[in-house]
Amino acid sequence: MRLFAKSEQALPKAPANSAELKRIETEILEVRREMEAAYNRFQHEINPDLIDCYIFESNAAWKKYSFLLKQLKS
Repeated sequence: MRLFAKSEQALPKAPANSAELKRIETEILEVRREMEAAYNRFQHEINPDLIDCYIFESNAAWKKYSFLLKQLKS
């Protein structure tokens, strides 16, 4: 199961001359991949300690994702 339909889709377009907005957009795509990876590892893990680890990884990635989206919108 995927969290996002397409990782590179549905991001607001940044102006071509804005290096900072481009950097944020790139970080958002990277964090999306991190969230997908943590979710996939979580789905296939049976060790309770590693399940907790992947939950923490996923939560941290979601927080970073939310932060970056707020930065992109402002």
